[in-house]
This record gives sequence, structure tokens and C-alpha cells, in this order.
Amino acid sequence: MDSIDRDILYQLQVEGRLANNELAARIGLSPSPCLRRVRNLEADGTIAGYTAILDRQRAGLRYEPLVWVTLSTVTREAMVEFEAAVEDVGEVVEALRMMGQPDYLLRIVTADAEAFESLYIDTLASLPHVQTLTSQVAMKVVKRSHVLPVPQPGA
Repeated sequence: MDSIDRDILYQLQVEGRLANNELAARIGLSPSPCLRRVRNLEADGTIAGYTAILDRQRAGLRYEPLVWVTLSTVTREAMVEFEAAVEDVGEVVEALRMMGQPDYLLRIVTADAEAFESLYIDTLASLPHVQTLTSQVAMKVVKRSHVLPVPQPGA
């Protein structure tokens, strides 16, 4: 991957619906080689897909708690079962396995506190191997970015 590929990745992260002609102009290539590079980045999995980024508020998902999860037992089987179950919970938009305690951090989105309480009691508490759930709500999102800082060669 060279600096042109990295520039392509940056431009597409900022504006995923960018037409190939515009992308080519921004990075200083003609359209054909630009498209070929994009296709190669897609084929090798560097570009994993394209998606729309929704405004949580306008989508009616105003409540975004973080939930720390401690498992009752930390074995390969318990982690596999817990992680498979979390995959099926649509309100869990991010699940991270942590080093040390607690075992997992979940980012949840729901319409409001009542919807979260229902999810917490009826779904999260009944996930396999859950011992403890601890939830927190941020006062303000200071920064959230989907743009990865792809390093330039030699950096």
C-alpha cells in the first residue's frame, strides 16, 4: 500500500459516496487507475464495505449507555457463548473484549431510558455467563470519528 492508496482510503472514509471521477481528481490520478486501485483495496479486504452513518438523534436513538460486563467464569466456552449471544442483540452497536476486569464493554443505543431498562433487565442480564452489569451514560460526546488515521509511508 502506497501513499496514493492511503489517500484513496482517507477520501473514501470522509465521503464514501464520492464518484470515481471526483476521487481521481482529488488524489491526482486519472479515473481508470483510480478505479483499479479502489477495486484492489476492496478485493484485498482493506475496504471492508460501505455504509451510511446515521444521526442517532434523528433516528430516534437518543439514549446511548455504556455497559461493563463481568462474566461469572472466563473460559473459552463462556466467551464464545457470550459473544455469540451479543451478536444477536441489535441494540448492542459495539462490543469490546477487555484486558483485565471487567471482561467486556458494550455500547448500546435505545430510544430512551425506559427502553434501555427493559433491554437491561430482559436481555442483557440473561446473556450467558453474565455475573455483573454496570451501566454508565456519558454527559456529552466530545469526539466520535469513523475516519481511521491511516499512517503515511515512513511515518
